[in-house]
Order: sequence, then structure tokens, then C-alpha cells
Amino acid sequence: MPVSDVPGDDEAIRGLSAMPMSNLAIGTVVLVGDYNWRTGPLWPSLCALVMGRRQRFTHVGMECTVAWWREQPYLIRMREARP
Repeated sequence: MPVSDVPGDDEAIRGLSAMPMSNLAIGTVVLVGDYNWRTGPLWPSLCALVMGRRQRFTHVGMECTVAWWREQPYLIRMREARP
């Protein structure tokens, strides 16, 4: 049974569902953290930078550092992973 009515969409949807959940969760944290850092008010971003709980990980070849402040992620550093 097809997942989507659009031809060729089935492979893309199945490919996304086959991705490990940890990758999806980490990707979501990176996207939300970047959004919070860029568009949020200045004071929570500064609090996250100075006093936030740090989480470091490698995702899609990038080293990311996310600071958590009041249960919200803020992406404070992103650079290419070293080989």
C-alpha cells in the first residue's frame, strides 16, 4: 500500500522513517537551538551562553554545542568535525 499519492514520494518517506530516531532528535535540537539563538530575545541567549547546561555532539559531520536554558536549546557553536 503506498504511503503517498505522489509518485516517487514513497522512497523518500520510507527513507526518512528508516533513519534512527536519535539522528532525528539531534537534528531537531540543532534546528530549534539555532532558531532560538537567532530569533529569540537577547537575555535568554546570554543566560544560556554563560550559565546554560552544555551538550556536545557530532551530527552530520558537524561538531555542535548546545546550551540548555530553562528547558530550551540554544545552538552556541557549530563547526566541521575534525577527522
